[in-house]
Amino acid sequence: MSSENSVSFIPHSWFGHLYQRDVNAIKLTQEGITFIPSHGQFLARFRHNNKQLIIGQLSWQQLDHPPLFSASLLGNLLSFNAAGTHYQIPFLSYFAKSDFKQQVELLWALSHQKSLCDLILRVEKATSSRYLRQSLVDKMRARIEREYFRWFPWSEGAELPANIRTALTQLHDFYHWNKADIERLRESYIQSQLLAFAGFFDHVESNPLTNKQRRACIIDDDSNLLLAGAGTGKTSVMVGRAGYLVNSGQAQANDILLLAYGKKAAMEMDLRIKHKLGSDDIKASTFHSLGLKIIADVEGVKPSLSAWVNDEPAKDKWVHDRLEVLIKNESYRKQLFDYFSRYYYVEKSPFEFSTQGEYFEYLNDNDIRSLKGERVKSFGELHIANWLFTNGIEYQYEAKYEFDVSTVDFRQYQADFYLPEYEVYIEYYGIDEANNTAPFIDQAAYLTSMEWKRQLHHQCQTNCIELFYYQHKKSQLINKLEKALTVFKVNYSPLPDEAILATLYEQGRVTELAKLFSQLIGLYKAACIDEAGLEKVFANATQTRKAFELLQPILQQYQQYLSAHGDIDFEDMIAKALAYLQSGQYVSPWQYIMVDEFQDISEPRARLVRALRDSRTKKGNSDTSLFCVGDDWQAIYRFSGADVRLTTQFKRYFGHASETYLDLTFRFNNRIGEVASAFVSKNPHQLNKDIHSLVQVAKPAVSILRRGTNEGATKDEPSNNALEQVLNALSVRVTQAVDKLKAKPTVYLLARFWFQLPDKDMLRQLTAKYPMFVIECLSFHASKGKEADYVVIMGMTQGIHGFPSKKITPPLLDAFLPKAENFEFAEERRLFYVALTRAKHRVYVIADMTNVSPFIVELIQQDYAVEQQEFSTSLVQSLFEQINCVRCTTGILKPRVGKFTSFFSCSHFPLCDHKETGCDECGSPMTRKRFVGFKVCLNDSCAHMAPLCNVCGGDMSLRESARGAFWGCKNYRGNNVPSCSNTINTAQKSLKPKLNKISIS
Repeated sequence: MSSENSVSFIPHSWFGHLYQRDVNAIKLTQEGITFIPSHGQFLARFRHNNKQLIIGQLSWQQLDHPPLFSASLLGNLLSFNAAGTHYQIPFLSYFAKSDFKQQVELLWALSHQKSLCDLILRVEKATSSRYLRQSLVDKMRARIEREYFRWFPWSEGAELPANIRTALTQLHDFYHWNKADIERLRESYIQSQLLAFAGFFDHVESNPLTNKQRRACIIDDDSNLLLAGAGTGKTSVMVGRAGYLVNSGQAQANDILLLAYGKKAAMEMDLRIKHKLGSDDIKASTFHSLGLKIIADVEGVKPSLSAWVNDEPAKDKWVHDRLEVLIKNESYRKQLFDYFSRYYYVEKSPFEFSTQGEYFEYLNDNDIRSLKGERVKSFGELHIANWLFTNGIEYQYEAKYEFDVSTVDFRQYQADFYLPEYEVYIEYYGIDEANNTAPFIDQAAYLTSMEWKRQLHHQCQTNCIELFYYQHKKSQLINKLEKALTVFKVNYSPLPDEAILATLYEQGRVTELAKLFSQLIGLYKAACIDEAGLEKVFANATQTRKAFELLQPILQQYQQYLSAHGDIDFEDMIAKALAYLQSGQYVSPWQYIMVDEFQDISEPRARLVRALRDSRTKKGNSDTSLFCVGDDWQAIYRFSGADVRLTTQFKRYFGHASETYLDLTFRFNNRIGEVASAFVSKNPHQLNKDIHSLVQVAKPAVSILRRGTNEGATKDEPSNNALEQVLNALSVRVTQAVDKLKAKPTVYLLARFWFQLPDKDMLRQLTAKYPMFVIECLSFHASKGKEADYVVIMGMTQGIHGFPSKKITPPLLDAFLPKAENFEFAEERRLFYVALTRAKHRVYVIADMTNVSPFIVELIQQDYAVEQQEFSTSLVQSLFEQINCVRCTTGILKPRVGKFTSFFSCSHFPLCDHKETGCDECGSPMTRKRFVGFKVCLNDSCAHMAPLCNVCGGDMSLRESARGAFWGCKNYRGNNVPSCSNTINTAQKSLKPKLNKISIS
């Protein structure tokens, strides 16, 4: 308005004039509005017209929106809100809206112009001066939304100055931002920073950072997850990001917290930063030192950290000593014996397995043994053996029957147990109450065999106690055994505790249990579980409860020991530091938190990191960002509490986050990468990544040597063993300069367990024999984070120390570990990926195919790009899949040499005692998989064939009779049962290939 028109009046309607006794109702100025308020009470003043009216005066700044005109019978009504109060001014001129609406809107707009333009400038600055964090987006959206609804929709038809109209256009655009708009703004900022700091990123490391490494340094959301594949340069990003934050002025050195997992890793990070950034000001910290700092800052005194935190062996010894003291207590000792006798192993029913071989693998991999050390074939037998042993009853497991009933083709009958002092046999039959057997057992044959044994004992007048699987499942087995033994007047008295203890110590079970308890102390304390939570853990888990009852007194003594010495352990430290953060007693001084090796983080540590990030927000500082670097494909520490879900489900735990990827590896070539990535990617619960290699080669770079453990030197292969054979091949490769080597080549010998590797003496011998190499032995776990020119992978076997490990985690330990993934061998598969990706140029995998890891079978049979022809391979090794054990189906027939002859026996021996002779012509192994009804020699130069019984599947032998030659089943036992009397005329047998079923005469 011009100065001449700086004051305007809105008149009353005739009704307002009549009753208000005033021509004008409202006074409008550049500063505000003056009026007589009614607060919406239209007729209230008529009842109080003798009272002095209160005059209201409000500045335009106080009004949330421009006043709104609306028509009524007695004149126009003007409404507006100010400071949370709603005002209504009635009885205005009937022409008030047409005469004053534009003026009122303009006065309001001019008064609010500055706040509008200031908001636009702040938004523009926020989107161009820093990375647009989600928390800032949310705050801006809220502020933009408030401003938007102050101006819209009324402003769309109002006559406003051009500068306001321009600002409103921008406000409209801000309000309608979508995800793509936000990403466009972020990308614009990233590009500007890439350009501005190109020189820094070119020189911060020995080689210029890749585009994705640079972007990872710049992107700065509230929470950030960088998924860095093996060898993709994650440490370069940690260094580069810290340097970029300081150089760009976003942070001072003391605003940055770098978290590493151990002292060594922290020291390496410090050295890297000092070397690359030329600064000592940015320091890496461990979780230990972080926790101690928080507690010291709050309490004013640095806490005393238990020496056991950095000395696990000392802690293990203390727990072992406490266990030995507790064992002296009779009550505790009885609990211990009961646990070892009945709850030590994780029981699985044979009815849960589809093949006998799978069941045998379970028994073998978990080393199911009685207290006397015998490897038993069922849990029913285990309980029987343990009860007999602890009650001082002498027994023999699978002793040969006292009467000779063996034949040329059948071994001597062996009952499950024999009590020599009382001449009593015990048979444990694996049937339920309906006479059903496990799925992999021929029910009819099994029941026939049971009947044969009963008849045998009856005929020979020997005593046999029969026990059954269904009795075991109903917990009636031992009670039935005791009753049966009383019939035969078997006397028993519990074995002295000293004798049982001696056996437990001899087998190493007490030491193993102490080590388990030592591990459990930390896991239990970290879980912060109360009594109600424990009851949930123990629900329907008797084995877990029994183990915890043994652990509990050790837990109590452990905490008492710490208190008496004024110490805290790592779990106490984390809990205390976390409590101080959550209560607000400690506020993080760091704006930027960076965590290395995040895939190995445990939930308590993640809780601490999250509390650090959030502590500043509680105090009104929303400037903290979290940056985590990890690779879920290399998550291999669940056994120590690491939870891979914190990486794969990062956003669920930390809220909105930006995820970036490093997908170019500088370490291994593309052919190693193809095999490793395809192998680890089988797990659908992991994050999808497509890792590319800087180094490209044409030929396969993962080579498999198939050689038996006992295969010595031959004329064709003079090396003494498989390892030397690989090192010889490597020597030739290096001599021929096949790979581009910059220095003396390094060779890692890797295995799942340390004892599977050459010992120190052997390593010295290898180093002396192969001086061109730097040879180092490492376990798979210890190799993580390292690299070598070549890798030789050993120990790829099945069994107790097989890989993948099929040993079941003790239930009590499993209860306090992070939830296992719903994918078989998930972590072991990642561990193999770690082993494969340590190599730059080539990986050699040594495998004995007669006892081979299923991982190797997968590599060979599922068309992975692996080299199988680099080394010559024996017949047994190359055709292993064709010589499965006919009885248990999953075992492989291994060549063995007896006192009088050579033969092939099942790799599951002694659980599976199947054996068979080789080819009658050349001694090679034979297969049943090529032709229906025939065994065929695998030696193609021999190709001898022998028929199989079409009734029972047994071998057939050529016999003579008065009528001529015929094929007779080797399972023929005359009048004894079971017996197979099947015969085949030599002229009747024809070959039928298993694939196309075509008869060949």
